[in-house]
Amino acid sequence: MVLLTNGLDPVAESLMRWIQQQADERRVDYELTRRYYGGEHDTALTDRLKKFLPPRLQFRDNFMNVVVDSLSERLSVIGYEVENEAIGQWAWQLWELNRMDYLQSVIHTETIMLGDSYLLCDWDEINQRPRWTHQMAEMIIPHYDENTREIDWASKKWIQRPRLGEEPETRLNLYYSDRVEKYVARGGVWSKYQDERDEGWPVPWVDGSGEPLGVPFIHFRNRPMGSDFGQSEILNVIPMQDLLNKSLIDMTMILDTLAFPQRYTLNVNHGSSRLDIMPGSVAEFHSEYDGGSVGQWAAASVDSPLKAIETLVQHIAGTTRTPQHLFQIMGGTPSGEALKTAESGLVQKAKQRMVGFGNSWEDAVAMALRVQEAFGPSVGDLGDDQIKTTWDDPETRNEQSHLEAMKSKLELGITKHQIWREMGYNQDQIDQMDEDVTSERAAETNIGAEILRNFQMGEV
Repeated sequence: MVLLTNGLDPVAESLMRWIQQQADERRVDYELTRRYYGGEHDTALTDRLKKFLPPRLQFRDNFMNVVVDSLSERLSVIGYEVENEAIGQWAWQLWELNRMDYLQSVIHTETIMLGDSYLLCDWDEINQRPRWTHQMAEMIIPHYDENTREIDWASKKWIQRPRLGEEPETRLNLYYSDRVEKYVARGGVWSKYQDERDEGWPVPWVDGSGEPLGVPFIHFRNRPMGSDFGQSEILNVIPMQDLLNKSLIDMTMILDTLAFPQRYTLNVNHGSSRLDIMPGSVAEFHSEYDGGSVGQWAAASVDSPLKAIETLVQHIAGTTRTPQHLFQIMGGTPSGEALKTAESGLVQKAKQRMVGFGNSWEDAVAMALRVQEAFGPSVGDLGDDQIKTTWDDPETRNEQSHLEAMKSKLELGITKHQIWREMGYNQDQIDQMDEDVTSERAAETNIGAEILRNFQMGEV
């Protein structure tokens, strides 16, 4: 790494401070939702519970991951539709080479959980192809043009892990449509720098004719509603999760102290003066009044906190449109039409996400194609063709009913390739089925010709 300056001009310094402020504001909600998705909830035990429960034990029943995963699990890209078949095949091959079958679930989950996630598209010098990498939302700040509502530049800020004996340093890259500017901060002082492999500063990001390739970040947003950023699917139900955890603690306190009959004596000395809350123990009380008695308090019911927990789960399910049977609180899983009705809200929510997420995946392919044309051999001109993301069916389905529906669509003239996509086959499987059909037809033709030849020769 080569330092080019020692400090920046006031305008650049002001930009660095603005980026830091934006990152700090975003990080608060991101860290909160990450913690709650992972089950790291803020809970407080009473002194009594701390006596017999280990410090590492937290009273929580995590439903935040259910809300996120129930939606992300229904979002699965299975192919791309492009009129230019060569580009379509190249795009899907690139998808597989970048192992997007796994990475897409990471991006979908993070987008739903945090509200935002990012994909960086650059050129892989080693493998000589476009590369897609997931970027942590906490590191990225996109800047949208107010007129076009597209990203005109983006920043990535992170702490570089130091080598042994070195001080940690803060790194910052600014990505524009035609260049990448790199900075480093040591001891709070920002400086320009370039990597040893960089030919200059800033690093150009243009094609062979000097045309900008575009900002290489693809922003995935969950329900942006016109905003630059998306909205977390769980942020607004975290208070319900906190209250649910509180109800669990209340129930535990009842089980600990009141879930069994407790005996007591009044003015009867039985050799104990302490108040023990243990099954079979006797609490001893004394008063200034004459007369003694022995009695028993009835066990308390835990129905109230259980009802509170059940009600809170219903609120979480209703607020997030997550089917209640996925929380597995009580009852079984519905079937048939009841299941379809129960999951209708979740399915509709998944279809809505497919629109926005699908646009982002299409932008990722378009960016990768520009990078491929700039740094590698050409795979074709997209021209005015549209790239369309193909998704797996988000509905839980009855297989027999689904097959009958597919048969009806085929009779109505829907192409077999579209039918196969709706049945969940990816592009590789579809291509293989096409080859199999061609091979089978060729084999049948050869058998027919052989039979005819034998018949003409009198051998049949």
